Amino acid sequence: MQVPIRSGAAALTLEVEEFGAPNKGAILLIMGLGTQLIAWPMDFCRRLAVAGYRVIRYDNRDVGLSSKFESGGMPDARTALLRSLLHLPIKAPYRLEDMAQDAVGLMDALKIDRAHVVGASLGGMIGQLLASRHAARVATLTTIMSSPGAPPPWDSTPAARQVLMARPPENATAEDLIRMRMHTYRVIAGPGQTFPESTLHEMAKLSVERSADSQGSRRQMLAALATGSLKADLRRIHVPTLIIHGKNDPLIPPRRSEQLHRGIAGSKLLLLDGMGHNLPQSLIPQIAAAIIDNCARA
Repeated sequence: MQVPIRSGAAALTLEVEEFGAPNKGAILLIMGLGTQLIAWPMDFCRRLAVAGYRVIRYDNRDVGLSSKFESGGMPDARTALLRSLLHLPIKAPYRLEDMAQDAVGLMDALKIDRAHVVGASLGGMIGQLLASRHAARVATLTTIMSSPGAPPPWDSTPAARQVLMARPPENATAEDLIRMRMHTYRVIAGPGQTFPESTLHEMAKLSVERSADSQGSRRQMLAALATGSLKADLRRIHVPTLIIHGKNDPLIPPRRSEQLHRGIAGSKLLLLDGMGHNLPQSLIPQIAAAIIDNCARA
């Protein structure tokens, strides 16, 4: 469903899906860079809902079926990355704090006072900002395969870096885009994971059918680079925090979650074998159970 929200001074619309009932509160799922709400597996959402929670997943601004910020243009991500490495200012149409304000605006629209926040990758960075700067709205925090700010490019393997920076060719067909996304899924899953081609094709096809646009992901990348380090925010996070990371993540190495663990007092760290920069089906029961346990700490 489309939910109009106020985010600071801006008005926009977010695409939202809900599951379950609010017997134990609401869980807000925030996905990562350029990734749509459908990346939260249905089995994962159902497990949280069956545990008694109102589960909400949504498309971030500039991705999927939520409001696009075309006025921000097509950013030059490579130039922005270079400026970031040189500690030069980066002009961006919005920053991660604006995306955190989107989450607050969504909670206001859905009449949720406090939520258990679960963020993956870039969504974990947004979750950190929520827990540090909007603490009254956050009951617990879970970050998955995330980092205290945009990690430097050398953190990623060459293959993962290449798919992250890849642009679709001009006049790309839907099938071209599907193949690109299938390749991305394979690469960021890391070593040791295999997927039936039919499963990968179905995932990529659904993603392209919902939204073939890829410019928004570059503006989101610019938002992360312009925001910079979040290490200072970690000291202001005092809610029960669970930090999950795959040991085989080729995009953001697990040492970035170890930094989060050291920076957030009282946090718990769960490093998982057989997990890359994704949510493997075989680990969904363990990940969901760990999040439910963390929610119970509120």
